[in-house]
Amino acid sequence: MRRFIEIIKKKWIKDTFFITILILILLAIFIIVNIVFSNLDITPIDFTKEQIYSLSDESKEQIKNVEQNVTMYFFGYEDTETAVILAKQYKDINDKITIQLINTSERPDLASEYGVTTDAKLVAVQSSQRYKIIDANDMYTYDSTTYQTIDITEQKLTNAILDVTIAKKPQIYFLTGHGEYGIDDSGAAYMLKTYIENDVNDVNTLDLLSVDMPETCDILIIANPTSDFTDLETEKIQNYINGGGKIIWLQDPYVTVQTTQNEVSMPNINKILSQFGISFSNGIVCEQSTNNMVAGAPDLIIPQMTYNSIVKDLYTDGSVILMDAGRINNVSDEEMEKLNVTASPFLKSTEESYYRENVNSDISQKLDTDETGPFILAETLTKQIDDDTQATLVAYSNALFASNYIIQLSGSIGTPISLRENKDIILNTVAYLSDREDAIRIRKDTGIVTFDSYTEQQNRIVLAIIFGIPVLIIIVGIIIVIIRRRKK
Repeated sequence: MRRFIEIIKKKWIKDTFFITILILILLAIFIIVNIVFSNLDITPIDFTKEQIYSLSDESKEQIKNVEQNVTMYFFGYEDTETAVILAKQYKDINDKITIQLINTSERPDLASEYGVTTDAKLVAVQSSQRYKIIDANDMYTYDSTTYQTIDITEQKLTNAILDVTIAKKPQIYFLTGHGEYGIDDSGAAYMLKTYIENDVNDVNTLDLLSVDMPETCDILIIANPTSDFTDLETEKIQNYINGGGKIIWLQDPYVTVQTTQNEVSMPNINKILSQFGISFSNGIVCEQSTNNMVAGAPDLIIPQMTYNSIVKDLYTDGSVILMDAGRINNVSDEEMEKLNVTASPFLKSTEESYYRENVNSDISQKLDTDETGPFILAETLTKQIDDDTQATLVAYSNALFASNYIIQLSGSIGTPISLRENKDIILNTVAYLSDREDAIRIRKDTGIVTFDSYTEQQNRIVLAIIFGIPVLIIIVGIIIVIIRRRKK
């Protein structure tokens, strides 16, 4: 080392020309190394404990098997954002996947094709068959218990790739003809229909008075009928059930219980529901637990969740808001057994809740005449038809929570379906019934990002960058000096 220093003092420092050459050589090496590494497009090293910038082994395994060409268009994204960093890793795993960062002003054709405005930030995942849109806001959810943000970017991107490459899209039908929520532009279920379509499903309306039940129907959605079914429609729905049909039933209270002097009679609706051993209430459920209501309103309920396939990715860090929800009444366990029905409630009110029939009275305080909770607000009902066939009904005692009616809540204006995870629980229900639950559920806590200790491989890479390049430069410098000395 001492000899090396002496060489520098005697040979290099004395000769300005040598110093200039050495600096130019070092700069050239630095530039070349940077160009090489830039062209390699190496994925950034992820030192976060949560591994928010790295694909999981689960995603890698799924993506390896994709056989169709898929293009991921990133509108409004920068190259350094998490979603883009993850997308580049998809490309490394499977060369059939490509990514493009799109400026809407430079590519108005693509913006027009996907309905993207200039200020929008979203990802369009396109295959040869279909495409799916993921809004930037859908990349994150929120843990209302720990008040931390949950990153679900990998979950959304991986599942979008798998969704657009499936062989067949599920066929979803909304029943019409009885005052149900509509799915046209002005209908209360328009946003719900749009979200379901964006999850790579075909959505249609179904009028059973004019057509038979389609053989292709994967799921029948009954969204708040306000008048009874005809005998013909009832027979068609019963045949669908007996053939192993799958139904989502969203029902606001006030309209479906047994007849009294001032209520609408719906014997055929109750006939269908009785096949699963349930009925919907006429009154509403109110909360007294401050943790289970919104803005102090007893009829804005944040229900308790019981773990099942529909809420498994919402169970620990999600919540939904029901508005003027009724309750679901189940027959006794013995009667359920006779019907060959298994009931699995997944949304309930608390023990402090109460049920009020007279909804015109003041609901801010519980009365002695009110029933005390808990009450079933949503449940899955599976009916065994025979050894090989079973029908499934997922019942919600509220439809308003999944609508796009304009409401004002806590000083802001919005739609019920956009509150909390209201949209997610309905989409999870569709995915559950169509046997298309998310292939992966990757949820990374980004509330507090911590950094893990280096792995052995990461440590070698860092050491190579920090020490390897400078050592290489020094060696080159020494070689140059030795060569010049020999020439003399």
